Amino acid sequence: MVKPHSFHTGLLLTSALVTSGLLASAAHAQAASDSGGLEEIVVTAQKREQSLQDVPIAVTALTGNTLEVNRVSSVSDLSGLAPGVIVRTAAGGSQVPSFSIRGAISYGVVPGSDKQVSIYIDGVYIGSGRGGIFDLPDVERIEMLRGPQGTLFGRNATAGAVSISTRDPSGEVGVKAAFTVGNYDQYRMRLSVDTPQIGPFSAYGTFVHNYKRGDIRNAGAGAIWDRTVAGLGVGRSPDWLGTRKSDSYFAAVKFEPSDSFKTVYKFDYSREEGTPEGTGLVGINAAAPGIGALLGPLTNALLTSQSTPVNIAADGKRPSVVNNSWVIPSDQKTYGHSLTSTLVLNDRLSVKNIFAYRYSHIFAPSPIDGFSGLPFTQQAVVPLATFQAIAGGLPASFIPVIAAGLQARVGQPFVALGVQAESYIKQWSDEVQINYDSDLFTLTAGGIWYHSNERNGALNIPGTTSFSVVPNGVITGSQAVNYNKATSLAGYAQLEIHVTPQLDLIGGARITYDHKTGQLVAGPANARISFPPFDYKKTKPNYLVGVNYKPSDDILLYGKFSTAFVSGGSVSGLEFLPETATSWEAGIKADILDKRLRTNLSLFHVVYKNLQTAQSGGNFPALFPTPPFPIGFSNTVGTIVVPQGGPVKAQGFEFEATAAPAHGLTIGGSLSYTDTKFEAVNPVLIAQNRGDYQPALRAKWTGGLWGQFETEPLVGDTTLLLRADGNWHSSFWLAQNRVERDSAVCRHPTGRSELDCKRPRCP
Repeated sequence: MVKPHSFHTGLLLTSALVTSGLLASAAHAQAASDSGGLEEIVVTAQKREQSLQDVPIAVTALTGNTLEVNRVSSVSDLSGLAPGVIVRTAAGGSQVPSFSIRGAISYGVVPGSDKQVSIYIDGVYIGSGRGGIFDLPDVERIEMLRGPQGTLFGRNATAGAVSISTRDPSGEVGVKAAFTVGNYDQYRMRLSVDTPQIGPFSAYGTFVHNYKRGDIRNAGAGAIWDRTVAGLGVGRSPDWLGTRKSDSYFAAVKFEPSDSFKTVYKFDYSREEGTPEGTGLVGINAAAPGIGALLGPLTNALLTSQSTPVNIAADGKRPSVVNNSWVIPSDQKTYGHSLTSTLVLNDRLSVKNIFAYRYSHIFAPSPIDGFSGLPFTQQAVVPLATFQAIAGGLPASFIPVIAAGLQARVGQPFVALGVQAESYIKQWSDEVQINYDSDLFTLTAGGIWYHSNERNGALNIPGTTSFSVVPNGVITGSQAVNYNKATSLAGYAQLEIHVTPQLDLIGGARITYDHKTGQLVAGPANARISFPPFDYKKTKPNYLVGVNYKPSDDILLYGKFSTAFVSGGSVSGLEFLPETATSWEAGIKADILDKRLRTNLSLFHVVYKNLQTAQSGGNFPALFPTPPFPIGFSNTVGTIVVPQGGPVKAQGFEFEATAAPAHGLTIGGSLSYTDTKFEAVNPVLIAQNRGDYQPALRAKWTGGLWGQFETEPLVGDTTLLLRADGNWHSSFWLAQNRVERDSAVCRHPTGRSELDCKRPRCP
């Protein structure tokens, strides 16, 4: 359990030595051209191919050697590779990537909710955040767009968007292989085979096997957990935590009968078995009002009565060994089909259609407590009975009765807080895009249909096992399963009017209709209760206005005002409103010194309203009054969305620079600053956090430096490439509540009480 005032700081360094001829990797997006200047970078950040320096968006493009040397195989590896962007994996084993961009945190962990950063693969929107971390073996380019992207990328892009592009078949026969060996038993093998072009057809296929052993030892290894009642079999707790093992397949077939028409079919499949990072126990704050008085005696009795010492990370640093016996290897399967057809009608007009289907399933048990699976001891019987009686609203006279029933469970594994996330999602989508370009104006327009069917929660077993003894490791109990369907229809258009060769005026708009339905089914297998279904409908617009000015071919000045929103919805009848973002942004992009120096700077101010926060329903019983909700419903519903209240304001800058000072040598760096302020926070959240609710998981400063040198050809086309990268972010808080509850420690020199302590850290 992390103390409220805990904070985090990070530094990442990488280096690599590769031979580009053997790896045949794509040219690095920032590499120097043959003339000695920086190469042009082509992106699709506005749904058409453009030079990066002509796009009035804060976007970072990563290709080739950048992805290879930083070992980027999924979106979870993108942290620090763009200014102001931090990516973490959400707790709970659900494989949800959590983005921090411009003061917003993107989760989407609540069933039926959405996320603030949209992820696209070859133009296909990935709807659910759960299971969103998986390997893609043939990534050609990743574009990280920062700021609201509501016009072209639509709903759920208030903080930004990540656009992943895989390569098309080239029609050139070849076989490419790459091998990586590293510490922690790491082994990665990649094999790709391209076919020759046969008439209008060309194709390729790729296979990647990736394994890396975890770096935290599990003191609870060997524990057996039986989930047969849920059809999930029997699992054994592993020796190491943080392990990744995956097999990924990718295939593409291109049909191009003429220069004016082509269709590309792509298929990706990923199967991963791994374990979450270790969860370490920092300590229990028995002085916390209410629950502290219950947790203190219980955990103290349990931890101090073990036959062997319990591993506690009292210093808050990353531990080397933890007690996480609740963990068993997760199982994740993800695959998708996409069919992209492009028709070029003439030099000015083209039409594209993207049809796709995707499927994802994940089951991932994960401990939250940091000491799961310890044997239940005699000394802990009365404290647990007291906890269960008070938590259940029973009088003190029931404590001896509960304690008597617990006697038979002494010696069995005890779980304080363990989740077993399981989810299925199927999604279908189709998007039509029209691009028109002339001397007078450029138009991008289109429409999209999206439908998803999702189930969250394992059948026949509880989603969370809390403060329970589990006899013989056989897991049973009440379930809580959420069934959700979502349908979205949208039309959009963005027009650039070329007033002069140097001046463009931009206007864009999008209208989106969302329809969500769902139902919660809860209770034991033989007595399930279906709670009333919900039905949510909402139509919402977005718009953008801006101006671009190019005083020369190598310099772009831009300014814009834009809006975006995250879709609203309902959790078991508790409706939540859409989250909105309004943003001002200005920037300059410049290639100078004969294209040997590239600098991009953006300044931004964004206001988020109705910020959606994920909370445990059990912490907010007042939101589910009886009637109409049944008694204890807040504990059944699981996670819910609670609005944060007043606006969240973020402002700052993002800067990137790349230089090619000498032939073969390229260096670069980035720096960003974001100041985030919470205003008029929802009193419900303040009360739940004991009087304090401040920004967390948001670093004010991020920075990065990299450099690479590529030699002249040594043998044939083979060259030697040396590259090093370093990324850093300032410390950030891990919890919104920064009031340290130990009054003996948290005091100002002036003698003010702990509740008056508003500084980031109490002295």
